Amino acid sequence: MAAQYRPYRDEDGIENEQMDWGDQEAGTVQIYEKTSSNRVISNRNLVIGGVGVALLGALMGLLVGYFAHSGHINCKPSLAVALYSIKDEDPSIRSKILALVDPKNIKANLRMFSDTPRVAGSQADQELTLYIKSLWETQKLENVKKVTYDVLLSLPNASSPNKVNIVNEDGSVFFSSNISFEKHGDSLYVAYSPNGNVTGDLVYCQNCLEDNLRFLQESKNINLSEKILIAQIKPGQLLDQIQTVQKYNVAGLLLYPYPKLYNPPLLGGKSHSDTLWLRANGIPHFSLLQNSVGDPLTPGYPATETAYRIEQEQLKLPKVLIQTLSYGDAYHIISSLAGEEAPESWQGGFNFTYRLGPGFLNNKTKLYMEVNNQQEKKKISNVLGYIMGKVEPDRYVLIGNQRDAWIRGVADASGGTAVLMELSRVFGQLLQEGWRPRRTIVFCSWGAEEFNMIGSTEWIEENLKILQNRAVAYINVGIVVTGNSSISVTASPLLYHAIFNSTKEVPNPNEEEKEIGIETVYEKWKKTFPVSRNTSLPLYHLLFAKEQHGKLGILENYVSSAKLMVRPRVKEFDTRGGYLPFVTRAGISAVDVSYVHDAMHVSYPLIHSKYDMLEVVENIIDPTFKYHATVTKVLGELLRDLADSLFLPFNLLEYAEFLSDCSISLRKISANIENKEFQKRYIRYLDTLDMVIEKFGEAAYKFHVSQEHLDLSDPMAIRRINDQLLLLERAFLDSRGLPRNFFKKHLVLSPSEAEIHHDALFPGLEDELAELINNKDQLVSFSLIEQHFPVLIFTIQTATAIISAVV
Repeated sequence: MAAQYRPYRDEDGIENEQMDWGDQEAGTVQIYEKTSSNRVISNRNLVIGGVGVALLGALMGLLVGYFAHSGHINCKPSLAVALYSIKDEDPSIRSKILALVDPKNIKANLRMFSDTPRVAGSQADQELTLYIKSLWETQKLENVKKVTYDVLLSLPNASSPNKVNIVNEDGSVFFSSNISFEKHGDSLYVAYSPNGNVTGDLVYCQNCLEDNLRFLQESKNINLSEKILIAQIKPGQLLDQIQTVQKYNVAGLLLYPYPKLYNPPLLGGKSHSDTLWLRANGIPHFSLLQNSVGDPLTPGYPATETAYRIEQEQLKLPKVLIQTLSYGDAYHIISSLAGEEAPESWQGGFNFTYRLGPGFLNNKTKLYMEVNNQQEKKKISNVLGYIMGKVEPDRYVLIGNQRDAWIRGVADASGGTAVLMELSRVFGQLLQEGWRPRRTIVFCSWGAEEFNMIGSTEWIEENLKILQNRAVAYINVGIVVTGNSSISVTASPLLYHAIFNSTKEVPNPNEEEKEIGIETVYEKWKKTFPVSRNTSLPLYHLLFAKEQHGKLGILENYVSSAKLMVRPRVKEFDTRGGYLPFVTRAGISAVDVSYVHDAMHVSYPLIHSKYDMLEVVENIIDPTFKYHATVTKVLGELLRDLADSLFLPFNLLEYAEFLSDCSISLRKISANIENKEFQKRYIRYLDTLDMVIEKFGEAAYKFHVSQEHLDLSDPMAIRRINDQLLLLERAFLDSRGLPRNFFKKHLVLSPSEAEIHHDALFPGLEDELAELINNKDQLVSFSLIEQHFPVLIFTIQTATAIISAVV
């Protein structure tokens, strides 16, 4: 008689999670075991026939049983499902990531990447592109590729540098600024400033914002037309300054770093390697384009070879000549001004009395500006490297960094590139050791980001439809270390919970602080930048969650996080972050993490200047590179969590609170508008807005209750929950964009266009309220508010539908 077999069954009736399947693939595991090894001689044909009949009968029985059984929800999954589709993340990978990050590698990377200026489109930038591609191939990332675009860049003229001089009547130079003597490699210019020269009277205008210029023209009777203005650089408000001067037909604008912000102590004799403050001859650089458009010739579409391009003459670029100066040069120029004394609030950080002008004390002198920038079509490249997901390869977790810099760019952006390369090494090693994430990880090195986030924007435009359906989140590895006090985080509300958890897993790098009980990065972050949450959100369900349902796992965790009264501050998105096109154009949740100082008014005074050098990092900020390593660990743990968790770690209750914060801010600001008819109509909208936000909060709570009780043996149920979480951020997009910026599609998280920004405020409404408060374009603003408010309400209702029960 032939050997007997019986079906294999685990004692618990399910597959044992601890079983070692060896090298066998899912579906190839032997599922029968032999009951006896005794052999009995029998008729061969009889045996073959019996086996054939048995197999046929088994197949028929299986088919009949399957179709007769209509409810499969309680069925146990197959081994393939058990091992892959419903398996949760491997928590041991976390400790491996933390152990593998090596600060020595980051230091070596930074030294190499910052050894020469790498302006976008230059030979040095092209060489770095090829190096990163080769490195990722060596690290065994998959499908590594270079993607190239043809874009319009604005570059300095090597043979004819820009000039800012005080000249005599005969044209001879009375005073010359130091921008004329810098090397071409230092790129001392403002990208996309128009070419030309102008000679005229100079006027001091403090911040060069609307209130300043209105005061000069209306209160001081100074005609600003065809004048040259000099003003302090306002961090975060450059676009406001540029837009303002164009309204007044100004001929030129000089911008200098405000000493009280960039060098409060005015430490005269110290070298750049001894201080974080900007030296007197330091000149910041920037691009006039910060509008989320990317390549200016192909707005809205990728700059591929076949793309339609606008004629350069048709570009709506600023018409005012613009140049930056050092505050050392600004001292000499402003101290020479004639005219009335500037108001007390306009007196700056210099040891003289500021005067308004126009013109100089020596009335035979004028100011001369000459800008010789060149607009050139250049090829720029992105580099992409993948680690394909095992279960959901069509879900992408993106992590990227800009590669180019105005000069050497140690903090911005070589530090980020060094960290990104270390992360790709760590995850490449884990891949070679047999680990593979649930979802696909995409490593990205972007080109020409300093000009207008061109590389990332063009790639998003080329892949927009794919990304909107597949992208989970974007982790921006930007300016990773500018200080050593605490981390600072900018993030979408959906990622609050994930970044809180990641920082709780990483030890505080400051050993002295650990001795007094500040053990983790999270604890130091909370202590340095605390914020009290409002308690006005009417999510009354949360208060009784435990009483109603007992211990609820995911729900309990999310509720506890949402109910924290004091937590670390998460900053709003601004116009300068590399995350901007992902959030505003594609509706992809994003996060940016950096280690900073806790007492600086400017995040990093040396940024975009020649003093952003390696010596500052190695001598002052991070000699052992432990803070760089700490940011790398935080980002690595966050990347692992987003790519490998069973459920996307998105807490919808955080978004509900954020929306409520925005509504509360709206009520406070609207109280400053003295117009009874507006107040009457506005309050009606606010009441409706509060109602839809409350419904969103209720839907968020019910969603997590449903998630808590989900059948985890059903891979399609898991996929459905994750798809709802993934698509929520997209629900806040509107195809028409903000009323004053078509390219900002996200109605909740896009940065505002207003001069003065508020935390947690709907940007489209903030723009118009700012106009009303400043008594500008009231009829236009009333009309835009009436149009935009219903769109915002509808958008939140759509988001509520996304996370509601599927019917």
